[in-house]
Amino acid sequence: MTHMRHAFRVLALACGLLASASTLAAQTGTGAIDMTARVTPTGARPEPVRQFTLYVLTKSYADIIKEVEGQDVLPTREEFIDKLTVSPELKTWMKAHNVIDLTAPDLDKVVTADDIMKVPELFDAYERANSGGVTMGIPKPKYHEADNGKNSTQTTRNALPRWLRTPRR
Repeated sequence: MTHMRHAFRVLALACGLLASASTLAAQTGTGAIDMTARVTPTGARPEPVRQFTLYVLTKSYADIIKEVEGQDVLPTREEFIDKLTVSPELKTWMKAHNVIDLTAPDLDKVVTADDIMKVPELFDAYERANSGGVTMGIPKPKYHEADNGKNSTQTTRNALPRWLRTPRR
């Protein structure tokens, strides 16, 4: 009978060690979080979210924003325009018209005929857009053969703003 008590105590001790060993191992190993995200469309039942990246933040969103702003300081609008590799006329025009994106769809509402004539990049873009294709193109210089080469470029440059201002069908 003493053998049975002794064997029972040893078996109970072994079971206790095994049970505590599994909980101790879980505490010392790496942890895991099991999260379930559900989406409920209007008037429907909730469904699990699949193929959606979920980020768990280790600090507050405000702290993350402050850290990023400290690492990557954005330049002011004037500093950004000054660093561009464009003509000084275009830089002055961009600052005066508060335009940074020259590919904006409403840029044509900001540009005037005088701007096209004064800013080399705008004039080159206008020439490229209106040379060939289905458009009429830039007006041809009107001069006689005797005047060929004399002031012909200046005459075209003077006539172009008037042509730009006239409405076309």
